[in-house]
Amino acid sequence: MGRIAITGIASFLGARALRRLAEVRGPEALLAIDIAAPPARLAGVRHVLLDLTLPAADQRLLDVFREEEVDTVLHAAFLTNPRRDSGYAHELESIGTLNLVAAAAAAGVRHLVMRSFTALYGAGGRNPHLLGEQHPVSGADALGWVRDKREAERHALDYARRYPELRVTILRFAPLLGPGVHTFYTRILERRVVSVLMGYDPLLQLLHPIDAVDALDTALRKRVAGVFNIVPARAMALLTALHLADKVVVPVPHPMAYALANLAWAAGLGEAPAGFVDYARYPFLADGERARRDLGFEPRYDSHQALEAYLRYRFPHGETAPDGPVLRRPA
Repeated sequence: MGRIAITGIASFLGARALRRLAEVRGPEALLAIDIAAPPARLAGVRHVLLDLTLPAADQRLLDVFREEEVDTVLHAAFLTNPRRDSGYAHELESIGTLNLVAAAAAAGVRHLVMRSFTALYGAGGRNPHLLGEQHPVSGADALGWVRDKREAERHALDYARRYPELRVTILRFAPLLGPGVHTFYTRILERRVVSVLMGYDPLLQLLHPIDAVDALDTALRKRVAGVFNIVPARAMALLTALHLADKVVVPVPHPMAYALANLAWAAGLGEAPAGFVDYARYPFLADGERARRDLGFEPRYDSHQALEAYLRYRFPHGETAPDGPVLRRPA
């Protein structure tokens, strides 16, 4: 078997996948493709400094895949937080993925595993209770964060159809929450006072990082092509999560919430643009049955346990939050 190339090793999930694969398969079997070098403790992991946003990245990737005899690619170079620099995000995620899958197909790579997000389904009042992989990924056209990732999926699936010898596995992860996770979701959880939408309490799926890495490892071993939702065993209500985190919730009418979010984002103060308010208003619960059936993936943790693990990590001794009293850990 040839070498496994991993992009996005500086990302939370990419770094943990690199560490797991180094333990399981040995560092000499791995090739890190990133502008950041792998940790020094992972001696033996080969590194190619390559920026997916630069011109001619596709040719450089093709040369690297051939020279290093790459058999499998794990593509984890995706942004988990929205950026105001939308041009860079588009170049990295949409164009970068196009360059990568084109190079992989031309180089004879046999398997591509790509991370994705259940948020691509979109949060809406007409969503079915559980969203299967066949459901359109039509979420939030106004959000570049969603649009770029949706285009990346389309590029990968288009090449999978044109080059059937390239197996493409796309894993749509529920939002990650657990030890070490730092996203705009966790920054909201660190506040003492949290605004919620008056009259809305959607169910959430919170995926523990261990389950996310397990799913990547399973996909790499099983080599089953297709799209798979990777979700926790059970969901939980937003207000329940905030109660367990001992937050003071302030209900806000939803028209006001969109306006305030837009203003805060434009002023450089908000965590995310107004389109993300939908995800605190409506559910986007994904069905994980296909991953259980075809990949044999079973999550170890449910959403409550992922939240509990994050709170223990972030507030290990019941410490005081920056703007409020001691947080209460769930029983």
